[in-house]
Amino acid sequence: MRPPLLDGWDKPAATIVVSGEQHGYFEPCGCTGGQLGGMSRRGDLFKQLRDRGWAVTGLDVGGSVQRQRAQDLLKFKAITESMRLLGYTALAIGPEELNLGLDNLIGLNVSNEAEPKTSLSFLAANVVFYDTPDLGTPKPFRIVEVGDVKIGVTAILGADFNGTALMVQNNKDLKIKKPEEVLPGVIAEMKKQNPDFMVLLSHTSVDESRSLAKNYPDFNLVLTAGGPEDPDGVPEKIGDSLLLSAGRKGKSIGVVGFFPQKEKKDRFRFQLVEVDGDRLKDTKEIVEQMRQYQRALYDDKLAGNHSDNIPIEHASGAKFVGSAKCGECHTKAFEVWKGTPHAKAFESLKHARKGAPDFGITRIYDAECIACHVTGWDPQNVYRYSTGFINEEFAKDDPQKEMSKLLMGVGCENCHGPGSKHIELVEADKKDEARKLMKVTLEQAKKNVCYSCHDHDNSPHFDFEMYWEKIKHPGLD
Repeated sequence: MRPPLLDGWDKPAATIVVSGEQHGYFEPCGCTGGQLGGMSRRGDLFKQLRDRGWAVTGLDVGGSVQRQRAQDLLKFKAITESMRLLGYTALAIGPEELNLGLDNLIGLNVSNEAEPKTSLSFLAANVVFYDTPDLGTPKPFRIVEVGDVKIGVTAILGADFNGTALMVQNNKDLKIKKPEEVLPGVIAEMKKQNPDFMVLLSHTSVDESRSLAKNYPDFNLVLTAGGPEDPDGVPEKIGDSLLLSAGRKGKSIGVVGFFPQKEKKDRFRFQLVEVDGDRLKDTKEIVEQMRQYQRALYDDKLAGNHSDNIPIEHASGAKFVGSAKCGECHTKAFEVWKGTPHAKAFESLKHARKGAPDFGITRIYDAECIACHVTGWDPQNVYRYSTGFINEEFAKDDPQKEMSKLLMGVGCENCHGPGSKHIELVEADKKDEARKLMKVTLEQAKKNVCYSCHDHDNSPHFDFEMYWEKIKHPGLD
């Protein structure tokens, strides 16, 4: 049994939920049951804190998405809208956000005029778009009011962190200044508004964040990126400041309590909360954001156009033909395959995730899901080969529609490679060459094939020897 949330805490004057480097994990970290994370569960954390009568806001150090594709922009919209619903007030700009495009960030950084105090601001004091510092995106800082407490919040982006230097080199409209050029002025401006304390969202390495905490002691809290995926939850004390890390992928979320009545050394309390499904349940408003996101993927036909309309040929030069074609000769192996979960992998995307029976949302148009549930995709890089599976609704002609049915599920060719050249060799009576072309040893499968989908996130208990026994199949009849 996990301990109750924030067991033994008194009521803080202000509570900050801190997070970052979500890297696209809107849902729990992986597609199997029992995983940590998920914004829907995070919503329940906010709810439980507010049900206690606590004043709460959220601050995020950035790194919301993983790639720079059209799907990631849709996901970023879902993530930021969820943040607004939960009560986040600041999101630091990281390289992942910059990859989505400056104009997109400007368009999405919209204040809620009806509730300006709860609007989500994109922050980065040392980042300038289009040589216009007063553009409003990103903002250099903001003053956040949480209950009766005023918090000064700013952010910086490391000038050479996760590819930012190359971004600046390749984009004349983007400038990243050194923190020392901007932080003294920003601190002075925040102090004019008499905040109770100040926070730095530091999207850079832990070492640089540590130096910033040391050089700018006005920051009571420094939330850093660049730390381990699963931090130990112990804040690092640097002078009178606390250096915090919330980890990655949303598996854990930090909670900071502010107790102004206590001695200086005890005014802040920090605890890292694992976002598990036992203590935190899905919240309907955030599940609805996932539903809308999945609908947007369908509307934009992203699973059909995931390679930006540039066909990607398989390295072998062969085409995918479908497992039924393999079964014409390999009848015993085909019968084994039909009885395995691999054959039904696509169908499994139509149903609720394990552990979330009340919120079934189809994911059959989500490229990040179907890449491991169909035949003819690269699962790690999430792109479709030119002759790989495509949803029937997105198929351009009748032959492609027919192939979509044949390539549903994790078929023979996902492990052995596309089969068209193999068939040509067999028909040319070059059977030894044909056999050699498709042969995969157990060692090769274990090292290079299975783990492309059965990775730590999606299949944490995967054991090759045990799973092989469930799918092993003979060769040619």
